[in-house]
Amino acid sequence: MFLAVVFILATRGSSEISVTQTLHKIDVVASVNSINVDSAWSQEGGVTRGGAMRLSLDDLRVLTVQEGTLAAKYGSITACTDFAKPNACVLLADMLGDAVVWFALVPSDALAGREFLTLPGLVDMQANGDEGILRNGWVVKLAAPVKRDCGDTATSSLRDFITRFPDQLSKIIVNLTTDNVVSVKCQ
Repeated sequence: MFLAVVFILATRGSSEISVTQTLHKIDVVASVNSINVDSAWSQEGGVTRGGAMRLSLDDLRVLTVQEGTLAAKYGSITACTDFAKPNACVLLADMLGDAVVWFALVPSDALAGREFLTLPGLVDMQANGDEGILRNGWVVKLAAPVKRDCGDTATSSLRDFITRFPDQLSKIIVNLTTDNVVSVKCQ
């Protein structure tokens, strides 16, 4: 009887179930000095295929992205495709020890690309205000405190800023040395 009730409730509500977005916690944010990919390497359907990619980072680490690693679905954020120019890309990665579990490569900032990265604004916070969430599900660490800049418009807290200037109404500045968001600016 219990199983039948569960089945009826599950099938009755199945059209109302919505898929929630997968969050990707970013542990590493670093400028990439050089990228070396195997000849058949590609990112297809959110997964790497055809071999490995080796990234030499500006902090002298070398990371290998193995075949089958989850790759970003960028949404409104542009993917970096310039693998030849040094420091053209910034790596954002979810790590498990030294292994890359998920990654994104985005273009570095034109002016301060080895120091800072600009991304779209936050839509929420979690972990008692230690982490911010972007619209595409990327979770970034937040500095304490995060500087809020919106000209003459005062905000009482980062939560107030996010409520007033979410997503495309603002941008975040990530420090590539500390791997966290150091400021938010309205647009």
